[in-house]
Amino acid sequence: MDEQFLHYIWKYQKFDYQSLTLTSGQSLRVFYQGNYNEDSGPDFEEGRIKIDTIEWAGQIEIHINSSDWANHNHQNDPAYQNVILHVVWNHDKEVLLDDVPIPTLELKNIVAPTLLEKYRKYINAPSDIPCTGLLKNISPFTMTTMLNRTLVERLENKGHRILQSLQRNNNDWEETTYQAIASNFGFATNKESFIRLTEILPFSKLKKVLHDSKQTEALLFGLAGFLEPNEEEYQQLLGAEFKYLRKKFELNDPMVTAQWKFGKLRPGNFPTVRLSQLSSLLHHHPKLFTLLIETEDIKQLKKELLTSVSAYWRRHYDFGKVKKKAGNSIGINSFENLLINTVAPLMAAYAKHSAQQKYMDRAIELLESLPPESNRIIAKWNHLNLNFKNTFDSQAAIELYKSYCQKRRCLHCNVGVELLNK
Repeated sequence: MDEQFLHYIWKYQKFDYQSLTLTSGQSLRVFYQGNYNEDSGPDFEEGRIKIDTIEWAGQIEIHINSSDWANHNHQNDPAYQNVILHVVWNHDKEVLLDDVPIPTLELKNIVAPTLLEKYRKYINAPSDIPCTGLLKNISPFTMTTMLNRTLVERLENKGHRILQSLQRNNNDWEETTYQAIASNFGFATNKESFIRLTEILPFSKLKKVLHDSKQTEALLFGLAGFLEPNEEEYQQLLGAEFKYLRKKFELNDPMVTAQWKFGKLRPGNFPTVRLSQLSSLLHHHPKLFTLLIETEDIKQLKKELLTSVSAYWRRHYDFGKVKKKAGNSIGINSFENLLINTVAPLMAAYAKHSAQQKYMDRAIELLESLPPESNRIIAKWNHLNLNFKNTFDSQAAIELYKSYCQKRRCLHCNVGVELLNK
């Protein structure tokens, strides 16, 4: 037994509600079970009930055992002083509020045993996706509705982290965008190193040289620690520029190359290559956040963001190391990763910050313009014959898997609720 199941029972009134009786012997009638509360405080708000002849309106709390009230220390929490009904699976102890017993409804004898068995079957299913084999019984509307919901939740969660960063940056959107973009260029392997680079090279200083591509590279590669020792002509050129800029802007000590990871990476993913791509993007778009927000046409935005690296990095993947095949821009998979994990969340964050839905709509449009992703989580859904049309679908499916399936939150999922209701 868990509270998730009890919340489901109460929310959908899945019990014999005829002639309800409280543990005190009083009659109970439920007019409205209340609004489910996912924040702190009682589980349901604005409930309406009638005990004997008196109607009550207020909060309703759900527990497995009555004694959980004290175990959770609700007696000392002012948020629980207006609870009008305590709904429990097992009434094992009288609970007092201001020396008066809280009206309590015990569920264990009024819920059909088959419903509990069905729930346990889903929760204890050996598959990573509990409803494997049952999705064919789900209406397309239910699945579509749930995917729409999880996509928005995913964007809002990512956007929330960006808003936290914005707060730390004193509401400077360009600084925040710089940090988010740089972090993405590190991907999983060098993410922390790129974050460290943005800490010792704030955008407030970097933006002063973005008009000059060589100075931009000099600051990024110099503070990243890649210009010492100077063993190659272009490295020496950037090193001399960096020495001048470091003194001019009174910059911090550079990182050391040991902080960057090259092992098990293909040359195209080397941090030196990623730095050259970041440098190119910032040089071409010194007001990157402004570009993201003011460019309404998604095709045009993607075109603007796909910039070419400098002449040296078209033919090199590290200082003195020549590519077999020249290239001038970020790879398509990396570019799409940037759009999915940074650009769309930035739009979602600004939508929340500015209270303008159009930016959330634009983030969704961006995801709808990209092909579906291919990874181990999507492979699990593909085995269930779910065909995803675009990144909107695949991102929604990833969120559904991580936040609901893996955590067995079946009763918070539209799909799980429909299956149990059947």
